[in-house]
Amino acid sequence: MARTGVTYLDIAQAAEAVKNRGEEPTVDRVRAELGTGSKSTIGPLLKRWRSETGNPVADTAGLPKDLVDALKALHERLQGEADQKIEQANAECESAIEEFQQELAQAREVAAQRTQELRNLEQKHEAAQAQADALKQELQVSQASLEKSEYQREVSDARIAEFKSTIEELKQENRDIRAHFEHFQQRTADDRQQERDQFRAANEQLSAQAASLSRQLAEAGRKLTDRETEGEQLRENIAGLNADKQELMQQVSVYYREIELLRQAGAEQTGQIRALADEARILQDKVSALHSSNASLEKESELLRLSLGKAQSELDVAMERVALLTDENRTIQQGKALLEGQFRQLERASSENAN
Repeated sequence: MARTGVTYLDIAQAAEAVKNRGEEPTVDRVRAELGTGSKSTIGPLLKRWRSETGNPVADTAGLPKDLVDALKALHERLQGEADQKIEQANAECESAIEEFQQELAQAREVAAQRTQELRNLEQKHEAAQAQADALKQELQVSQASLEKSEYQREVSDARIAEFKSTIEELKQENRDIRAHFEHFQQRTADDRQQERDQFRAANEQLSAQAASLSRQLAEAGRKLTDRETEGEQLRENIAGLNADKQELMQQVSVYYREIELLRQAGAEQTGQIRALADEARILQDKVSALHSSNASLEKESELLRLSLGKAQSELDVAMERVALLTDENRTIQQGKALLEGQFRQLERASSENAN
């Protein structure tokens, strides 16, 4: 097919330029003069120029019309087949390139989606890791608080044990005082008459001491009760902290499982991206194959063009040979006519001599 811009005026100007050089305006020469256009377009326009300018094609007198028509038909058929194959090859190449571009665009879109998903997973993984780190810090703080509570509980237990020991000592001292008091009462019972005043004074002193010891014992019991209450509260706090610790450990375990799942998902996404990269490489190989096929088709088209040019050259040679044969035939006909004239003259001369 002719390229855009090749018109009858271009063909006429090119044919005139070829004719002015003293050459016969053929399709190939006109196409070489223009530098563009296809033979299927130039041929009809050149024929129109010849008919309008009265410049017919080379004289084919003396050749059978069937031979001339057959040569023309062969030339047109070869030219049409070559142009058709070139157009078909170009169409197939363009279709294959367009299909590859669509597949490549789809592959790029899928790869972009997979990349975005991987980025989202990485962000989630980072967030989960940060949350896990925060939970670890909270766990460390809780463990420190628990250790502090354990230490306080141990200190409280030690103080409770110390208070208990003090109470036991006070009880033992009270028992000793009572025993001493009983012994003193028994001893003073015998000397009651002589030492009534001393016994009364000593009894009052001992009563005061006993009251004081009783108050100390009650205060120690109260303090012991308070310590036991504090110890019970510490035990409850420790139990609560242990429950919180257990819950935190469960949450950390859950987060670890989620992180592992995210890692597995990231690995799967990485595998899919690698598969897409492999598909992209396969598509690139297909493109290379299509380019190679296109190069082969171009080579085949070039061979067809060369074959067509060769056929055109052979046709030109045949036309020139036809012209030479026509000239020779014309010369032979002229010689034959001359010989026939001479023969007739000889016959007339013979007849005249015989008469």
